[in-house]
Amino acid sequence: MNSDGPAPYDASPLAYMRQKMDQADSTFRRDLQAATGEADLVLLARRILQLCDEVAETLKRLSPTAPLACTKGCDTCCHSLVQVNPLFAILAVHEAWHTFPPERLQLLKERLASPPAFCPFLFDGSCSIYAARPMVCRGYYSLNFDLCRQGEFCEKHLGYQGDQAHAAHQFMIFLFALEKRLESIETEFGLQGDPVFLNMAARTLLETPGAPERWLAGAR
Repeated sequence: MNSDGPAPYDASPLAYMRQKMDQADSTFRRDLQAATGEADLVLLARRILQLCDEVAETLKRLSPTAPLACTKGCDTCCHSLVQVNPLFAILAVHEAWHTFPPERLQLLKERLASPPAFCPFLFDGSCSIYAARPMVCRGYYSLNFDLCRQGEFCEKHLGYQGDQAHAAHQFMIFLFALEKRLESIETEFGLQGDPVFLNMAARTLLETPGAPERWLAGAR
């Protein structure tokens, strides 16, 4: 996705996030309206996630960034029922289908046969679709590993801190607001945009041929 140009170092994080929100809005509307099948939806999901990556990197320059405790193998946030926009469930399954070896794909299907105790895409303590992980997953962070293990995700008691927040907190807020914006646009277009549980959506997508196209036609 083409950027509107790098944000200056003295830019307001809030103003920058509003700019990128508007950019995501126009891109999402244009590409969703033109989408005819799974390939178009996968490309759109990747474009939105690329924009999110740009925002994450720019906010690190604009705001003080406390060292994050998150690292490979720290999977506390993956041990929960993740709710995602349908678009990112489609991307997650597409990524697994095209990158997993046969034995891992079979294990994924077996996991989805019953309610999993953790994200079905978690393997060996790491996300197996990390580059294509849903937007909501990108907002989780921890500044203290011990607190994280107790379930204290995302500084949840602090609330919105405006331009005074550090980059990880601002990015979490951006992702939350963008999720709501995408849901609103999908509803406007007659699509079922409310969040779905990732494990249930993944099972449907793996078991139902043409599920993305049916969603585009207005089915849940």
